[in-house]
Amino acid sequence: MSTTKLRVVFNATNPTSNGLSLNSIQYNGGLAQNDQFTIMIKFIEHPYAFTADVKMMYRMILIHESQQPLLRILWKESSEDPVKTFELKTVTYGTVSAPFLATRTLLQLSRD
Repeated sequence: MSTTKLRVVFNATNPTSNGLSLNSIQYNGGLAQNDQFTIMIKFIEHPYAFTADVKMMYRMILIHESQQPLLRILWKESSEDPVKTFELKTVTYGTVSAPFLATRTLLQLSRD
């Protein structure tokens, strides 16, 4: 018997019963990084550069406690089970603010 791994998808663009989605009411944070030209010029100005694998970066950034209820998940193992609720505590890929929060966190880490 083979099993397929379950992949949970969090869709912040899906509208709720009032017609609004999380992404439609969330502040995107604005632009937190330089344009591509400025980034490329930095490679000429400085003799060293570093790169990083940011695949799991969002999962390392904690969300303020007051904002966690906005990332509430309802879960049922089966149709007979009661609904369980969970609140995400980290930045979630697919939310409109995620790119800003990730870039701003990296900027703050470089300053600290």
